[in-house]
Amino acid sequence: MAPTNGWRARAGGLSVKLINSCVRRAADLLDGREQLIPRNPAPRDGDLVVVRCLAGTGAYDHVEDSAGMPVKLYPGDLFVATLGTRRSGTNLIGEVPTAPVAAGDRLDLVAQGGLVARCTAVPAYYGTRALPLEVVGFPADVAGRVRNIDEAPVVPIRDSRRPRTDTPVLFVAGTSAEVGKTTLVCRLNIVAREYRPGLRTAAIKACGTGRAKDVLSYRAANYDVVTDFVDAGMPSTYGVDPHRFRAMLHTLIEHCAERVDLIVVEIGGDFLEARAPEALEIMAEIDAACVMMVNDAMGALEGLRQLRELGRAPLMIGTFRQNLHALADRLAVPVERVINSTDAAALRRLLDATCPSEQTAGLMAGAAG
Repeated sequence: MAPTNGWRARAGGLSVKLINSCVRRAADLLDGREQLIPRNPAPRDGDLVVVRCLAGTGAYDHVEDSAGMPVKLYPGDLFVATLGTRRSGTNLIGEVPTAPVAAGDRLDLVAQGGLVARCTAVPAYYGTRALPLEVVGFPADVAGRVRNIDEAPVVPIRDSRRPRTDTPVLFVAGTSAEVGKTTLVCRLNIVAREYRPGLRTAAIKACGTGRAKDVLSYRAANYDVVTDFVDAGMPSTYGVDPHRFRAMLHTLIEHCAERVDLIVVEIGGDFLEARAPEALEIMAEIDAACVMMVNDAMGALEGLRQLRELGRAPLMIGTFRQNLHALADRLAVPVERVINSTDAAALRRLLDATCPSEQTAGLMAGAAG
């Protein structure tokens, strides 16, 4: 990727404004030897595509660059995007075309991480359409194969049926998007740094729509290891084969278990799609602990029902909008199990329950005796 004008990158011989944040190893995929071909005969999630911005406004008018910084797009801008499926319950829906895609065809920006597809639905609250884009071409190798991010993963997927680990694992799941999952994951480690300073920790984003924001948030919260499904070569998990998804999450858990004492896994979105059901099944299979984040009591009741079917009761139920005492009453659980992520004492209890220190383990053993 030889720079031009001091900061721009090149792709297929063209100068581009940015390479999106789902391309984690751009130097391996865009090394100056790639060619730009005009047609992708069999588009699939993860394929790289150079696109031209056709408007100055849209549902998203910024794209994260390779450093995770949001960059404003203007008409005429060229950038490297990634084909990716998205079926968000609160944001845009976009489908990767099943037919060939060629230069001059129209696609849409469907996620801030730089995912492009054919947008099929935009929630009314956006007040605008998806940002329209024109296909310029597809970076390809010398044999004409379109470059795909799964060719250069940060963490290659292993042939793993089940994670081999004795490391404690805590899953953070939510009954909806924007319910405070990432906030809790980050606050937990901030508390851990003060409360258990020798504890080595890892954070994993298991599923959802690919971008850099969440892993950068984990890094800012001082996790020792941070990773996500994009590192394994998946731009999103909406269109992923369930067997491949399982192998991916098993791999990421094993990758972290080799390096840390506690693993925190965030399930993006809700319980319903983007392979969240498979992530919850893995949680049950490895006997991991769980925190459930909720917006309301009715959603929480359904979440509790689904977790009971898996044989997993959440250690705690988190919320940042609800009255903790009222929520505990409505769910018929002790108020100590309903927490806010700003409550450091509650997060210390969560750490002790998930990953007991030697002192805590001794106290727990004494209580049991």
